[in-house]
Amino acid sequence: MRPRLRSSNGLRLRLLWVLVPVLMGLLVLDSWRDSVSLARELERAYDQSLLEPAQALSDNLRWDNDGQLSLDEPLHIISMFEVLSSRRKFLRVQLQTPDGTQQRLLLGAAEFPEPAHDPADPSRPFRAADDGTRVSYAAEVDHQPVRVLALLRVLHDQSGQEWRVLIQTAQTSAGIERTVRSLMWDSLLRDGRTLLVLVLVVWLGVAWGLRPLQALRRAVQQRRSEDLQPLATEAVPGEVRPLVDAMNLHLAQQRDALAQQRQFLADASHQLRTPLAILSTQAGYALRETDPDAVQATLRSMLQQLQRGRRVSEQLLALAHASQPASPQALDGAVCDANAVAREVVLAYLPLALDKQQDLGWTDVRGQDFEGDAEGETDPGAAMAAPVQAAATAVYELLANLVHNAIAYTPAGGRINVSVQREGAWVEIRVQDNGPGIAPEDRERAFARFSRLQADAALAPGGSGLGLAIARAYVQRFHGDLLLQDGDASDGAAGRGLTAVVRLPLAPDPA
Repeated sequence: MRPRLRSSNGLRLRLLWVLVPVLMGLLVLDSWRDSVSLARELERAYDQSLLEPAQALSDNLRWDNDGQLSLDEPLHIISMFEVLSSRRKFLRVQLQTPDGTQQRLLLGAAEFPEPAHDPADPSRPFRAADDGTRVSYAAEVDHQPVRVLALLRVLHDQSGQEWRVLIQTAQTSAGIERTVRSLMWDSLLRDGRTLLVLVLVVWLGVAWGLRPLQALRRAVQQRRSEDLQPLATEAVPGEVRPLVDAMNLHLAQQRDALAQQRQFLADASHQLRTPLAILSTQAGYALRETDPDAVQATLRSMLQQLQRGRRVSEQLLALAHASQPASPQALDGAVCDANAVAREVVLAYLPLALDKQQDLGWTDVRGQDFEGDAEGETDPGAAMAAPVQAAATAVYELLANLVHNAIAYTPAGGRINVSVQREGAWVEIRVQDNGPGIAPEDRERAFARFSRLQADAALAPGGSGLGLAIARAYVQRFHGDLLLQDGDASDGAAGRGLTAVVRLPLAPDPA
């Protein structure tokens, strides 16, 4: 189970959890390599000290008058070998014929470990090596570890008989192990002190490096809740500056959102205060009026104001709902037939268009015209003609606002058409009219909340300026787009018109 790190020391402890094992591994590896190198150097020194007496024994080999091979002054060589150090020494000289039938021990013990093979050719024994071949190896004598040097000499007697002389010198190697072990412990202690110093430096260094962040934390804690000004980045380390920049970006977004919210509340209050003030005036007038007909007229006017206030309230709720970002789960599961939803909107607003003597037409995704027959229903079990990745209620609401605007701003006798078509990975819904339209330079401003152009206010004095804002909010919620283009001006008398183009992502066909 991984240890839980305290938040106050998280960075320091995390650094130490990473650095300490790595440093320990490197220091132990370095100490091991030093000990291996020292052991090799000590072995070379041992081998050199063993080579000198072996060479002296080789130089003192003599043939006597009887034709026998012997050693001159072996005691002198043994004494010289013994005084070199206090370690236990071994000397051994043995000769034999190549076939091993004749052999004789000139010096040393009969039982002594011999080399395993020729170092130049591991496939043959050491006794078969060339003259002057030598090898060093580790062995054990009398239950003691020793370092052995073996030297092979090839000599011939007077009759031409070949003799192979094996000269071996050895001494106990316990000193090598003690020296290496002592060096290992000294190195580990030294590395341990170094590691402690590094841990202390990392701890203090991180604490020093975090001082600007602690000062930044205190500055944030001391701020008032309404203070959304950017955080100072002058004293912040470069590695942390991107985080502070991201926080400043978030604060800027919050300032913009708060400003929009305040402006929205101010505009909403104004939009609702106006009909309420008119209602209050009309109610006072009705209370003072004695003529029943005048009272009825005042009540009808009050009803119109109530309907206007109700529509503004509904649009405010719709805008608040549309402005909320859709969750990924909602997007994944929201699929509707834009063709069917658009048809429902046309049917719902057909009576309002007829009251204004307007021609409200419909062209579905298959190119079929709708003649205004409300009884024609689509088959509920049929496949979706234009599936989009959006909620049906949202598509209905945004299209209802666009169609309502078209009816409101198109003069009597005008023409409005709603059409649906598929364009690659998109579904386009067009609401086209031949009304006065909107100038290209004013079209982006028309999407602002409570924004009403002067011509719009004259054509539809009861509007609130929220229709296009609601429609765009819904479209953007489902990763679509809403564009304003020139409309139908074929008759010439009604102006250039306006076309609202809704583009929504095409949903994959259900399996």
